[in-house]
Amino acid sequence: MTAWRCALVPDRSPAGPVVGNIETLDALAHACSPRVERHGDRGVVFDASGLARVLGPPASIAAELSRLAKADGLAVRIAIAPTMTACWMIAHAIAGPTVVEPGQEAAGVAPLPLQWLAVVPDIRLDDAPARRRRARAHHFRMAPGPGERAGQNWPTLAGALAIFDRWGLTTLADLARLPRKELHTRMGAMGIRLHQAACGEDATPLVPERDAVRFLERLELEWPIEGLEPLTFVLGRLCDALSASLERADRGAVAITTRLRLVTRTSHERVLNLPAPIQDGRILRTLIALDLESHPPPAAIDVVEVEVDVALADIVRGSLFARAQPSAGELMTLLARLRALAGEMRVGAPVVQDSFDERKVSLGEYSPATQGKVQRAEGKGEGQRAEGKEEGKDSFVPALRLRRLRIPLAVRVTVERGAPVAVAMSGWAGPGGRIVERAGPWRSSGHWWTLDRSKWDREAWDVQLADGRLCRLTRDRLANVWELDAWID
Repeated sequence: MTAWRCALVPDRSPAGPVVGNIETLDALAHACSPRVERHGDRGVVFDASGLARVLGPPASIAAELSRLAKADGLAVRIAIAPTMTACWMIAHAIAGPTVVEPGQEAAGVAPLPLQWLAVVPDIRLDDAPARRRRARAHHFRMAPGPGERAGQNWPTLAGALAIFDRWGLTTLADLARLPRKELHTRMGAMGIRLHQAACGEDATPLVPERDAVRFLERLELEWPIEGLEPLTFVLGRLCDALSASLERADRGAVAITTRLRLVTRTSHERVLNLPAPIQDGRILRTLIALDLESHPPPAAIDVVEVEVDVALADIVRGSLFARAQPSAGELMTLLARLRALAGEMRVGAPVVQDSFDERKVSLGEYSPATQGKVQRAEGKGEGQRAEGKEEGKDSFVPALRLRRLRIPLAVRVTVERGAPVAVAMSGWAGPGGRIVERAGPWRSSGHWWTLDRSKWDREAWDVQLADGRLCRLTRDRLANVWELDAWID
């Protein structure tokens, strides 16, 4: 099947009719083919191969394009050829619709003057193409290459046209008859491209424009609705359509924007950021409904619009040896339900604050962490090999974990010579006992320069009880109160 290229160029001749807008010309090209390459306000080139099944041969295609252009008030020049270079130069040079048959590209552009080489999109008038040079060792017996002679530069298009004029060349046919190898020797890459254009050959493929695809669904209601339950049915319809579009495009939603136009002529807009791409329409609907339940619109709704920002969809593969993890959609639904029950400020991920106070905790946006690979090597596992042991004997030091209590537990501590010697606990912490080992104290204080009650002055002790349990005790030096701050296991 022959690949046909069609060039539409505005007719800028003073004697012709008024030329329409280039945007209208671009719309005409997109109405004929989805593969359109636009070159500023100079014109467009599109792939006309598919029109042969609908309109017939290229001559019928050119006639139909002329009719459509006149209906839109456009004065255009139309050329159809197997290559973009041939149809582009012919459309600029010849006023009437022109068709070049396959294999006749060189003959179609042969009578054109050399000056029409300047309209080819990939040939610049004042830019000389850079020549790739191979790294070579210098040798006193080796003569320099064609582009390595002292003072020699590759000519620009203007310089090449001046050289062709001195050679007595006037048309593209004269240039096409020259040997391409000799032109490369004298003009480098510019000589090759000019010879290709004179033969009607392309150096670059057709690169169609890609418009940004918006994943948006909108529904105008016949009657205003109030309440979340009827709105959920509308959201389900829109999210199902969005889910189908995302699945066809192999994309997932990473942000949801819900716009509600109210009967008061105001807008209620909510934005949800998702930690992972989601395609399931039911999950999208549930997330939007739970968010609107916490932030309901103040009036009845006329128009519902849902738009999503997308990213590449995740490919999830299960493992026989790893514990099954909940999907991103299920996790986001759970978090949304927790926020609706407990409040947005009480659900999230802990964030380390820039403070020396270890008890300062804040919540940030939660995102599922990637599961790292567990590396197990000889001598590594639940602990590290102890140093100073004899070779061949395995001895491991267990790794200790500090499990801090979110709300410290008040305890009674017996102190001798400024150090704790016994602790009395109650409740779920179990019985206390005598302290057999201790380390400390580690003192910290701060915010003493502020007027609020955020200042602290504490000392911490790591102790081991008689029953083997390890814990961390802290003493508030301002109130002289002991607390159980963390367990160590």
